[in-house]
Amino acid sequence: MSPYSQEVLKYLNLGIESELQAYVFYKKVMEKINDEETLEAVRKLAEDEKHHFLQLEDEYDKSVRSEMWAPYRDIMRKEGLPDIDEHISETHKELLARVDKLKTKREIFEVALELEKEAYELFAGFYEKTDDEEAKKLFQFLMNFEKGHVLTVENMLKNL
Repeated sequence: MSPYSQEVLKYLNLGIESELQAYVFYKKVMEKINDEETLEAVRKLAEDEKHHFLQLEDEYDKSVRSEMWAPYRDIMRKEGLPDIDEHISETHKELLARVDKLKTKREIFEVALELEKEAYELFAGFYEKTDDEEAKKLFQFLMNFEKGHVLTVENMLKNL
């Protein structure tokens, strides 16, 4: 029997998708950044999203033993910031099309801020909806991380 309810598993899935989307975004915008300080900050955000993806995927896999996320998991377990191939990136077509249109660091960080706020709100919503104490701990941890990302990106915007 799964340690999480079907509802919590649904939340985990949505969280996995959110973290993967943010990771793909940061990887793609890294190609558009030409100063080392900004590039390093974005690289750190991408690493965090990768870590969150793996954490959520591990929780999901412990509960369900599903191969649903296996193609992503295998790629994301590689060292550094691995590329996600075109086939997998298809799931994020709209976001990737949006990335192609971004021209300035301000535009990049405005979209990043939107993604980070959405992720925070997503995990905050999950936290409020579940009665599962273990799930609450996980979502609280992720909310705190996303709040940190929001502050990081807001500071980047302020310093432009």
